[in-house]
Parts: sequence; C-alpha cells; structure tokens
Amino acid sequence: MAIEFIRKYGHVIKIELVERIIVITADPQAIRELMITGNHTKSKKAYEKLGFLFGERFIGKGLVVETDQKVWVWRRALMNPCFQKSYIKGLESAFNTEIDLLITKLAGLADGNTQVSMLEEFNHLTLDVIGKIGFGMQMNNVENRTEPSEYTKAIKLALGGVSAFVRDPFMKFKYSKWKYLADVKKAMRTLRVLSKQSFDERKEKIERGDYTPDDILNFLVKMKLENPELDDEVIVDDIIVFFVAGQETTACLLSFTMICLWQNKDVLERLRTEVFDIVGMKSYLSIEDVNKMKYLEMVIKESLRLYPPGPNTFREPKHDIEILGYKIPAGTPVAMSTYVSSRLEEFFPDPLKFFPERFSPNAENKITSYTYYPFTLGPRTCIGKSFAEIEAKIILAKIIQRFNFEMDPDQSFDIEESTTLKPEGGAVCTLTLCDSFEG
Repeated sequence: MAIEFIRKYGHVIKIELVERIIVITADPQAIRELMITGNHTKSKKAYEKLGFLFGERFIGKGLVVETDQKVWVWRRALMNPCFQKSYIKGLESAFNTEIDLLITKLAGLADGNTQVSMLEEFNHLTLDVIGKIGFGMQMNNVENRTEPSEYTKAIKLALGGVSAFVRDPFMKFKYSKWKYLADVKKAMRTLRVLSKQSFDERKEKIERGDYTPDDILNFLVKMKLENPELDDEVIVDDIIVFFVAGQETTACLLSFTMICLWQNKDVLERLRTEVFDIVGMKSYLSIEDVNKMKYLEMVIKESLRLYPPGPNTFREPKHDIEILGYKIPAGTPVAMSTYVSSRLEEFFPDPLKFFPERFSPNAENKITSYTYYPFTLGPRTCIGKSFAEIEAKIILAKIIQRFNFEMDPDQSFDIEESTTLKPEGGAVCTLTLCDSFEG
C-alpha cells in the first residue's frame, strides 16, 4: 500500500495522527539528508515503544534503539571491534560446525516427500549460531534432542509479542489478550534474568583467570571491566538486541531467497554451477571460499531488494529541513522504507522481477544512490551486517551444494508483515540430495 501511495502522491507523504505528524518519504536526497549527514537522530517516538514494551523493559536502551547521539557514538565505537571482518574470520570454524548440524538433519529428511518448513529450520539454526558463537549458549534447537532451552522459549514468546504489538497496537486494551500479554511480559523478564546471569558468570570466570571463549559475550564483559561507568542493564539490553536482530532477520532472508530461487530455476542452476566450480564437494566452506562466489552475493542482494527483513527505519531531523518543497520541522518523525524505494519502477526497472544481474559490478554502479538500504545507511548502518552476510552466504552455499528442493504446491508467496517481513506459510518444501551427494 505504501508503494501505491508513493506512486500516486509523490515521494513525500504527510500523515496527521492524534497530536503528531509522521512524514513518509522515498525521495533519495531526503534519505541521504536523514541517514548520512549529522542532521538527524533516531526517532524517539518510534523506538521507545520497542525498548519498553507493555510496561516491561525489553531491549531498553540497546544500541539499535539508543537515541542520544553522543551516547550512541561512544557505545558504537566501543562495540565496533567485535564486528570487524578480522574478528568474524575467527568464527569460521564455529559457523561450519553449527551449520553442518542443520545440513545433517536435512539430509535425513531429504526423501522427496517429507515437508520441511525452511523458515522454522533457519530460525532454529540462526538462534543456535548466535547463541553458541556469540554467547557460549548451547541451545540445541536444530538437533531438537531435548526440550527447547528456557532462553529459546523466552525469546520466541517475546518476539511473538513484539510482532503481535506491531499488528495490533491496541491489544493491551483487549481483555481477551491479557493472559497472552502476561506470558509475553514474563518471557521478557526471563530473558533479562538469564542474560544477566550469563554475563555475571562470564565476568566471574574472566576475573578468576579461567579460560573463556573469544566471543561477543567475552567482548562485552571486557568492555564493562574497562569502562566501569557502563550500566549493566544497558549491556543486558545489547545482549537481547543481538539475539533479536541477529536471528530472525537472517532466517527470513534465507527463506525468501530459497523461494526466489525455486521460482527462477535459471538463477538456481547458475548459482549451483558457481558453488561447485569454487568449492566442489568440500564440506568445510571458508569465508574466503564464499567471498569468491560473486553470483551468490548478487543473489542475496537481489533477495534483500525484494524482501528486506527489516523494511522500515525512522529518523528525526535535528533542525528544520525541506523535502521536495515541504517544510519539515525539527523533531518530526520521518519514515523511510527500503522495501518501498527498491520496488519503485523509476529506480529499479521491472521491479518485481528477480534479477540478480542488477547487482553485477557494472550495473550496481548505476543504481540511484539512497534507494537500496536493507542494512540502513550512514553511521547507523547495522553493526552486525558483516556477521549476517557471512552467515547467510555459508548457509545458502551449503544448501545449494547438497540439495534439490521443490516448494509445496500450497506454499503462499505472500508476505507476512510484523517486526520483520517473512514468507507467509514458512517456505515449506521437500528436499532430495544432489546426485553428487547421494549415498
């Protein structure tokens, strides 16, 4: 619907709500002004509700929702080393170990008849990856040998509550929802207790001089020890943010990509050829291996263009600005959507076509600036961008290398919108082993 509004009324829309105004824009220069320059801040009105949901502290003042620019700059500078490519390189072996658990599971289901919800399986995997690689938590969601961990159950219920709130902001006033909301709030409290417990246990080990893995949690603890003024509650906020931002978004990206590949068999075959040309039947895929797969990168970028898991972002100008002749007062929430911008015909010809070649080196340079931003733009670009890209590349390359797949005839190709965009119905398919891996 937002796309039709933009097409009909132009690249800026003003929506007047009770006591406030929200501006929606797809104008590239306005997006540059609000994301790249220093004349902006995160929208307090848009993000405070996510921080403290239903009266409970959820992601609080985590890095994603921090609106105080000076505080954010300081904390981002402290956190950046944890997500540099050199650090992620050290996670290569752990990525392979966790991903291979899913590959083994799928191989056992690859009989051509068993239906598999790839969204569900990717959700399990990405939660296991961030849990183990980031925080030393053994969640076992992929293997499913035990009851889901308390943390797993809490984060799934909390995320469900966030999605329910996005769909129905007035649900807290409905008596029929009170029991569910009570469960969601309890899950949020559980997340905070367990996250703080993990932090305190790791801190004690480091202070005793015990061995600890070189993961994100280790980094956060050492950051606290070196900067005692950091609030422990804010660090707990960040732990939860990394689980929320680093799990479901990657699972949705992978699920949409599989649907797009199934719909475009020529793209799938070209991608499979590239994977085999570069790694053959290798089971261990290095970061160097997948970074050589240029067509894989193009496929992922095109999937993000059509189906960005996090489609919207909000900013507030610090000073009065002008967008296409409209005067926008300082402090006005401005909504920008990469989903809308990257589906407009004037920026991306034949926008509904899945065409990875848009992102070939020569073609990508011709894309209008500030019309494609699945990880946002400027200083607030997603800190976990490199982590998510490497994770998605290794997972997808291993899936394509080993399996053929057919989507269920009843699989919907619609989008379910909540906090993220996800494929309605869960990307259900059947799998068979590629000829090279049979037997």
